[in-house]
Amino acid sequence: MDTIFQRRSVRKFLENKISEEDIKRILKAGMAAPSCKASCEWVFVVMRDRERFQKFLEVHPYATALKTADTVILVCADLNLEKEPGEGWWIQDCSAAMQNMLLEATDLSIGSLWLGVHPKQERIDFIKELCCLPDHVEPLGMVVLGTAAKEKSPIDRYLEDQVFYETYQGEE
Repeated sequence: MDTIFQRRSVRKFLENKISEEDIKRILKAGMAAPSCKASCEWVFVVMRDRERFQKFLEVHPYATALKTADTVILVCADLNLEKEPGEGWWIQDCSAAMQNMLLEATDLSIGSLWLGVHPKQERIDFIKELCCLPDHVEPLGMVVLGTAAKEKSPIDRYLEDQVFYETYQGEE
């Protein structure tokens, strides 16, 4: 549980490099996620080219973390691998993979950020072109990685008033 509470969104990084071994561990964590009927339709594009990062800043207003990030892992789905084509389960599958990757990065003391691509069509089209993704590969988001420029305290976001048992009781 500690890793879950320690995971925080990092938007500014130091210039330290992340090892290939740590990147592989983060990728393995992503691939350990559950997926619909074990389809494992996720594919990952590991990027370290700062020029590529800068280009994405042109279309994403919240991508400033890319200015200092060391590594970005684009999480996509190969729609040809879907076990239930057209149902959209890939979104949940890739989201689970991204969350696992963020948690593994935290466990490795690597700062991370979930940067969304889907469902903004302009971002999808841009990243597909930038990373030469074929039509059947759909991007969900980016896991932005680096050494955090500052430490953040763990956070507990538990909200008792948003928990219901058996039925949703709503406001009285």
